[in-house]
Amino acid sequence: MKKIVPLIIAVFFNFQLASSQDIELSPTVIASAGNYSEAGGISLSWTLGEVAVSTLKQGDIVLTQGFQQSFLNEVGFGLNPIKWQIAAYPNPVVDKLRIQFDMPETRDFIIEIRDIQGRLISQQQQLQVLPGNVITFEMGAFNYGVYLFRISTTDRQQSRVLSITKL
Repeated sequence: MKKIVPLIIAVFFNFQLASSQDIELSPTVIASAGNYSEAGGISLSWTLGEVAVSTLKQGDIVLTQGFQQSFLNEVGFGLNPIKWQIAAYPNPVVDKLRIQFDMPETRDFIIEIRDIQGRLISQQQQLQVLPGNVITFEMGAFNYGVYLFRISTTDRQQSRVLSITKL
């Protein structure tokens, strides 16, 4: 009994000392593969792992499971992204491609057409596109192949890319 009391007191004081210390965790990634490189003021960091992300928070501690998370500011569409969709038909196309715009208000767009190697074939600005508007592209003179249509808002903050096959 005389040996147990000092042992309990020692454990109690050690626990008090350990619990009163601040614990600081550094960001750590556990993945099946990854690397970090830095040169000329540019850093590259990558991991290979899960495709799903789950974030758990308790107080100031944050645990994010899954692919690597950045500590940089988020890059996005700003505070008021517009909601718009486009539909292209027919795809594959022979002569005339029609692109229909589904959006809440009239907007201006830039349409770039590139071949599969990324070369710019055509670029045009469409002003005052109304909701539900359909724009027609003559594709009869185009060679057979796959073309990428990049349709962007004029401020280039939002864009959609369509893959169109020319028969």
